[in-house]
Amino acid sequence: MDVACQWRVIFFLSVGIAPSWRYNRHGMADLRDGLIGALGEAARPLVKRLVALGVPFGRVEARLRELFVEVADKELELPGRRQTDSRIALVTGINRKEVRRIRSGDRQAPAPRSFSMNQAASLISRWRTDRETSDRSGRPRPLPYQAARGPSFMKLARKVTGDLAPRILLDELLRTGAAEMRPGEVVVLKGDSFVPRLDTAEKLQILTEDPAELIETILRNVLGERTQRALQRKVFFDNLGAEGAERIRAEMRREGERFLRRVNRLLARYDRDRNPEAPGGTPYYAGIGVYFFEDESASPAATPRRRKRAARADKEHER
Repeated sequence: MDVACQWRVIFFLSVGIAPSWRYNRHGMADLRDGLIGALGEAARPLVKRLVALGVPFGRVEARLRELFVEVADKELELPGRRQTDSRIALVTGINRKEVRRIRSGDRQAPAPRSFSMNQAASLISRWRTDRETSDRSGRPRPLPYQAARGPSFMKLARKVTGDLAPRILLDELLRTGAAEMRPGEVVVLKGDSFVPRLDTAEKLQILTEDPAELIETILRNVLGERTQRALQRKVFFDNLGAEGAERIRAEMRREGERFLRRVNRLLARYDRDRNPEAPGGTPYYAGIGVYFFEDESASPAATPRRRKRAARADKEHER
């Protein structure tokens, strides 16, 4: 029996410049209700797993209170004015004593556990785009671990970071299977990207990074916070036969990796660490990401929403 399988591929571009919040009072109530509704839907996959793990609502509520205080403290400061417990209580609706308790606690967050993962990912990206370590087609060259002349893994690692010893980065690449060491201490890159073999805590740290960028991009576009909208496109079909699921997954992974390799080379030309002739100006952060979505329990006729989606399933959406 065939089971309908829904999938989506979404490309998004997120630029790391603080948005300017400009909302008219007209329709403010609708905007608030819409954002609260969006928060609920965005949190639904997390809530599903929290409930399954037996996490009580009180723990989530406490973290939300802390988050409201953190955002108000850092993002809603008045120019030239010291931020106070009273003002944070006013804008958040949280009791002033609770605000004081949260702000007076030790709020120093530890360094992300994914720090070494990010550096390893940056090293692979540079390996594939640096003219000294890749050929014209973007294929990474085998590198001696160290060399008096010419490129080497040590020189590449030191271009990426001065905080971590090259050997630490190499050990992580070897541990995860992203690279291998061949005779003569020659390091060979085996994959296009860094896929860490992490424990659960480290995997959850990754969960805190990408969703925020995607949501920021969508909010920027939906709320019209800037004149130029960020890239946000998706393609989906909701009546795919489950017998083709494995082929779909494999083909989407192949096309996604191919796309990201091209974008990696393109963005590298604008990165001033890699190209001294890149355009100048204030540094900012930009990237593009791809993810695949599927819901094996979906049925195209299950809900009116799905019927509407089916009617336009052959269209590509841009918002």
